[in-house]
Amino acid sequence: MKKISTLFLSLISAILFSQFTSPGTGITYNLSSLSAAAPTVLVNNGTHYQMTANITIAAGDILLMDENTVLKIDTGVQLTVAGGYDTTATSILITSTNPPAVFKGIRFEEGSTATFKKTILEYGGGLQVLTENFLMDGCTVRFFKSGLVTGAAINFSRGNPVVKNSQFFNNDLPAVASGANQSVALEFTNNYLAGNTQLNSNRPQINMGPSGTGITKILNNTIIGNRTLTKVGGISVSSLLGVQNQVQIEGNTVTDNRYGITVAGNASSGSISNNILTNNNTENNPATGGSGISLNGSGALGLGFKIEKNQIRGHIWGITLIGTASADLGGGSLGSVGQNIFKDNGNGGNLFALFNNTANPVSATNNCWREDELSDDPMVEAVISHFVDDPALGEVTFKPYLCALPLATVETKTLQANIYPNPSTGIFTLNAEKTGNILITDVSGKIIYMGNVSKGKNEISVKAVAGIYFMVYQSEGKKQVTKLIIK
Repeated sequence: MKKISTLFLSLISAILFSQFTSPGTGITYNLSSLSAAAPTVLVNNGTHYQMTANITIAAGDILLMDENTVLKIDTGVQLTVAGGYDTTATSILITSTNPPAVFKGIRFEEGSTATFKKTILEYGGGLQVLTENFLMDGCTVRFFKSGLVTGAAINFSRGNPVVKNSQFFNNDLPAVASGANQSVALEFTNNYLAGNTQLNSNRPQINMGPSGTGITKILNNTIIGNRTLTKVGGISVSSLLGVQNQVQIEGNTVTDNRYGITVAGNASSGSISNNILTNNNTENNPATGGSGISLNGSGALGLGFKIEKNQIRGHIWGITLIGTASADLGGGSLGSVGQNIFKDNGNGGNLFALFNNTANPVSATNNCWREDELSDDPMVEAVISHFVDDPALGEVTFKPYLCALPLATVETKTLQANIYPNPSTGIFTLNAEKTGNILITDVSGKIIYMGNVSKGKNEISVKAVAGIYFMVYQSEGKKQVTKLIIK
């Protein structure tokens, strides 16, 4: 028994001896001096450094990355920073000693400071950021797996961290995340994301919780999905536990994810503008997602969202409003100018540019509801689900709208004209109710024909390539719009 105890104590002593904790006396280490202080824990191999056991930079001390070099960290080994971490070098690689097996990760304690610049981080188990003072600029994070962190490649817990000009590729988990009951006002700007959440879990590439009293800013990023990862969304900033959540999601390009942008929680509000959202429909299940933009609220009515100047194409749903979510899509109280563009968002053979699945009225003026088509009221009505379709839903006010047929607001009910044949080769008969004039435009609004017509039969000949056109017949201040198909 004594031999076993002696062996056990020797093993514990060896483990403790193999780790290193700085003294916390205000020392600034670089890798060279840290290796000199702990030569068996951080081995200087001449061409690179190898971290063989856990290192802790204590409060008061700093680790300064001032050397263009490679730091290899053994599998299961962790770097902890309770003091400071700073970067002045212009080319650093932090990787696993034995890829693809990952090192455990890097942990920044509350009160520490962290500045990553010009650094490639790969084959790690995540960055756990407990501090409010975090900056990443011009870095690459790739091939991270679950380890120290199980929620994202970088997981935040408080404050106003900044991540900019960086790249996130093929990480098993989301690129960045925070907890559902924590307040993190992340600024995430000019980054490029592709193929994150490789485990195909039901999480987006950006998976942020509430902002608290700050504003989460997701600006000018490119977020490209992998169409084989059918569960992975683009951007989510949600407050499911009632914590205040303000967002500014602007200027992003989001493509080939399960959905584009979602914000959930009645404590959420903010602006969503100038985003280009395309084909975020990888799961292809209308019951579980596929929206370009989805807003979901419950409980008391929130402050709402200003939504303007987005381009939304190729989704199962264009914009969905659910529960008590409220939004100004143009002409409403939040000052939206509208100018959102919708095209080919639909399922089951129907188009759904806007689905107002709430009891709230929605102002949605000055939007282009059917890009590349000149629309009249019935055409726009056909792509909006609201009070007209179900009296339990709030009404959407969509007039005036863009991409409209010429004079689309003029009364047309008492003017009649028949065209045959339609489709035609460009030669057809117009049977006019009264003497008047006609003009024919292509879908962009360019006039290709105009002329006068008499009451009764008029033979019209139009030279045009095959396609869809619109004829406007006008007489005595009234008009009729008819779709022409030239084959």
